[in-house]
Amino acid sequence: MRGTIYEDRFVMPRIQVSVKDPKTSSEYRVDFVWRLNNGRVVVAEYDGTQKYIDPSMTGNRSIQEMIVKERERDDGLRRAGATEILHVTYPEVIDRVPLHLKLLKAGIPRRTGTTAGMS
Repeated sequence: MRGTIYEDRFVMPRIQVSVKDPKTSSEYRVDFVWRLNNGRVVVAEYDGTQKYIDPSMTGNRSIQEMIVKERERDDGLRRAGATEILHVTYPEVIDRVPLHLKLLKAGIPRRTGTTAGMS
């Protein structure tokens, strides 16, 4: 996903950022974070289906329980300042167009010139 973001000339995000939920004190590590000039904070999570179905990753929880857990995490990320959370799948990255559209809709700017900037 990071390579696709770069190749499609979007501003590069910070990666693997630690975030703390101010309400629960839970700490999360998010895949990608953009802090935009307008004050918005966009988080993108690269979600594989394995995290919902592989017992070693789910702790033997059901898909429904995993979805509830993901919603709770998203709520914590919003309390920590995320204004938008994108969930991106492998097929969306491979196809490129769905990822591209999600980033544009979220307001992620494109790079100009030849250097890659970090936000």
